[in-house]
Amino acid sequence: MAEEKIDPKDFHYKSVFEFVDKFLVTMYPTTDNRMKNVAWSPTWWSHPEVVARIDGLWKRYEYLRVKEPDTALETFLRLHGDYHMRQIMKDDGVFADCKREDVPSRPLPVTSAAKPAS
Repeated sequence: MAEEKIDPKDFHYKSVFEFVDKFLVTMYPTTDNRMKNVAWSPTWWSHPEVVARIDGLWKRYEYLRVKEPDTALETFLRLHGDYHMRQIMKDDGVFADCKREDVPSRPLPVTSAAKPAS
């Protein structure tokens, strides 16, 4: 059975940017002393792989908020937020080189599997 969608007009946060600015960063705080060791980028939106995860988090948060209001926050953090933020911020993750300054991410290199022209 497909999951019922919610109308975007019912979203508490009207954009992924508002979700990050007003909610997500408040759930994963740090101290000034530890900030230099935190793998995070203030320009998170310039990393497509992070945008994909955070956009999914935003939509899941909004879904849970509407469909499971009594347990939404706990479920969101335990099953979704903590998992994805760990992936994003781990020591060898996408922001590993952004600890001191933002470093743009690049897609992994690939060799095309297309058949060479004869």
